[in-house]
Amino acid sequence: MLQKHWRSAVHWVVVGVAVGYLAWIVPGLAGEVATAFGPLDHVRWEWLIVAILCGVSALVLYGEFHRQLLLVGGARLPVATVQGINFVENAVSTTVPVIGGAAAIVYAIDQLRRRRVDSALASWSVLVAGVVATLSLLVLGAIGLGVAGRIPLALGVSLAAVIALGAVGVWKLLTHPEVLRRGLRLLVLLGRWIPGVCSTCRSTWAERADQVSRRLSSRIALLQPSALRWLGLITLAALTWVLDFLCLAASVAAVGTTVPWGALLVGFLLVQGSIALQIFPGGVGLAETSLLTLLLASGVAGAPAAASVLIYRSITWLGLALLGWIVYALWIHTAPLHLHRHAPELRTA
Repeated sequence: MLQKHWRSAVHWVVVGVAVGYLAWIVPGLAGEVATAFGPLDHVRWEWLIVAILCGVSALVLYGEFHRQLLLVGGARLPVATVQGINFVENAVSTTVPVIGGAAAIVYAIDQLRRRRVDSALASWSVLVAGVVATLSLLVLGAIGLGVAGRIPLALGVSLAAVIALGAVGVWKLLTHPEVLRRGLRLLVLLGRWIPGVCSTCRSTWAERADQVSRRLSSRIALLQPSALRWLGLITLAALTWVLDFLCLAASVAAVGTTVPWGALLVGFLLVQGSIALQIFPGGVGLAETSLLTLLLASGVAGAPAAASVLIYRSITWLGLALLGWIVYALWIHTAPLHLHRHAPELRTA
């Protein structure tokens, strides 16, 4: 009982710190509001609603993408459960300094394990979701830059083809039984140094690394989506980015400015790159500066450009992060307890 109270207290501290961080960021954004006051005073509400719907739908679609990956391994979780994990994972990733990305992955895997998803499938689904989403962005970005005339179209298509074919080749290599087993053996040995993991299990991993790696590789080898399933998964991942980009375009349209598609695409890719770098949570500062610079360079006036950036980041960063932390707070007392089970090799010894 005492342990449960301590866990709840720690969770509430995390929520308080996260909300406090968001509150600390708001005054800085308020400076942009002063510049963007004029355009925001005459905002086109129909486009603002479209921007909000696109931004939220993009994250929801990513959650569905993750759920479909879980279905490959036979885990049938309720849609609301997967979406809740997805929203909190996004909030952790975009608001926790330095370790946000890693902490989000750990959180998602832990929540799936609490709901009786085996460790191999939980880890595989979270990691594959991130990799496929990143590759989809790179392919779409290369083609988009070519279509927009930022690079030669032939170069854009060629880059997209190289990325796609390279991904298929790497997937085939990594899922080869022997390569997979050797790679997992190395990860199992490194697992000895992970803090907070059961010491008994860590000892088992070290002593029986070959046996553990064979078990894990056998499980992961079963996670082979069909060609049709892969097509559906990749489509979901791609649509996630399309909706996110449309959220940005609608944010520009909401202040009555003509959408500069080419510059907007470059700005969008720079924003995603800033977020991926994890130098600052959610790419704060870098994302806004790069996007604002691209809009100004494309001929958009200062006030409408600042208003567009403010609307887009308020939706896709602050708004979605706040929703995620609300879900986290609601789950503090309702999420299932994690009952640790020792490694199978230990239980069968």
